[in-house]
Amino acid sequence: MKRSAILLTITLTYMVTAVGVRAQERAEMAIVNGKIWTVDESNPWAEAVAVTGGRIVAIGDYSEVRRHIGRRTRVLDVEGAFVMPGFIDSHCHFSGGGQRLSQLDLSKVFTIELVQELLAAAVAETPPGEPIFALGSFPNTQIFPGLGWPTKEMLDAVSPDNPVVVNRGGGHAVWLNSRSLELSGITGDTEVPPGGEIVLDPDTGEPTGILKEAASSLLRVPGNWTPRKYIEVALDYAKQVGITTISTGSYLEEIDIYRDLQQEGILTLRVTAWPGLGGLDSYIERGITQDRENEWVRVGMLKGFLDGTIGVRSAFMFDDFTEEPGNSGLAQYEEEEFYRIVARAHEHGYQVGVHAIGDKAVNWTLNAYERAQQQHGRKALRHRVEHATVIALDDIPRFAELDVIASMQPSITGGQAYREIRLGVERSHRVDMWRSLLEAGTTLSWGTDWPVSDIDPRMNLAQLVTRYPEQRLTMEEAIRHYTYGSAYANFWEDDLGSLEVGKLADMVVLSENLLEIYPYKILQTEVLHTIVGGRIVYSRPVPD
Repeated sequence: MKRSAILLTITLTYMVTAVGVRAQERAEMAIVNGKIWTVDESNPWAEAVAVTGGRIVAIGDYSEVRRHIGRRTRVLDVEGAFVMPGFIDSHCHFSGGGQRLSQLDLSKVFTIELVQELLAAAVAETPPGEPIFALGSFPNTQIFPGLGWPTKEMLDAVSPDNPVVVNRGGGHAVWLNSRSLELSGITGDTEVPPGGEIVLDPDTGEPTGILKEAASSLLRVPGNWTPRKYIEVALDYAKQVGITTISTGSYLEEIDIYRDLQQEGILTLRVTAWPGLGGLDSYIERGITQDRENEWVRVGMLKGFLDGTIGVRSAFMFDDFTEEPGNSGLAQYEEEEFYRIVARAHEHGYQVGVHAIGDKAVNWTLNAYERAQQQHGRKALRHRVEHATVIALDDIPRFAELDVIASMQPSITGGQAYREIRLGVERSHRVDMWRSLLEAGTTLSWGTDWPVSDIDPRMNLAQLVTRYPEQRLTMEEAIRHYTYGSAYANFWEDDLGSLEVGKLADMVVLSENLLEIYPYKILQTEVLHTIVGGRIVYSRPVPD
């Protein structure tokens, strides 16, 4: 071959190779001019990030990212705004949140007369016989002074024919009118499910309209919306507050809805869905296992309920509630049966998360995990205590010793005065022991228990940095466990929780630098953009 031909071949080869390299380097999307806090300790700050195929391909100074930007790259100049990994809500009930957004909201109404006025207006707009679902706050001394729990007659007065179901804001109880009780076949002789209570009038022996805990399963009032509709409503709200991943309680059928939404391009966040622990034998038989590979929808832990709530006074406690001597709450299982079920799940490789709010419930849950590990080995399953609201001091070090995650919801436990009324002064300071758990080496993850509290992460962050001094966290700690900690709790830390090359490009752009502002400005901070897999799923509307 002639020398000129050889040179031409070499030149063309070089040009093709160079073009190929440049084509590979061109990002689909880039964020520039930002204050990017990565939550990656080896590279905590950056000013630009490039994304291809939904994953981060470069992050650092603009000079490092610039070579990935081409003519077709979508460039988002955030003009100095604060950028961080997307928020991961590690414990919510997502379709329930969408349902609450679609319900009559009575949660902030402070007289029974106004409750009835708003309900009467809803009745006037509802076809005869169709149900009305609402969200309420009860028992509430402001609405029902000297009464405690409300009654069916209060609802019957304005809705004798339309079934009314008022869900308690914190869950664990419903308030029904007579028509709803009739449709559900609930009478004074109805058999009560274990772990539940049908509140009866002491004079007549008839239901008052209140169902607590497991008794709510007796409700037979058909809804007029579908779970998919509720999820779509919830998706629209969640992206506005910067949520990019959720861990949510779901029926198996609901998991299929999330998968359908993803296939249709409608899903705007990632989902770890946890079915109930009660279906354990069925999952084993059907070969349903925890999914740690899918980038969008995964089956996560098995969720169990051991007790109730402080508000309903059904949290399982070592000692009685201060305002109700003789009542130390309700356990949903016999102790040995509970230990057996958890050990069986552990044996078959399932991560377990147990709803445990009272200190005795937390103690039993830790005992169950310890026994399971002794019987079947540790297995690195990252079992979780969901809520871990009140903890006996001796149980704090056991979380880290057993490699158990404290999955906590800072906004659901009320104010200090409320906690002292329910629990007394000493126990009220064993509520939400974030600092104590962290210093003992526990992995923390944050959630909202939405719709018990708003899925908006600002509420939790404000609580975490302002609660009583012995437990409050720094903003860096609070965010780290809202991102990396929550990712770790769901076996997603290799893909989520920090902004690093190779990880999924889930980010939120905020109007304020959370690491620098005073706590009172947290609730004023706005979400400018929510980004999932390099796709902008929400941008704050620009004022006219």
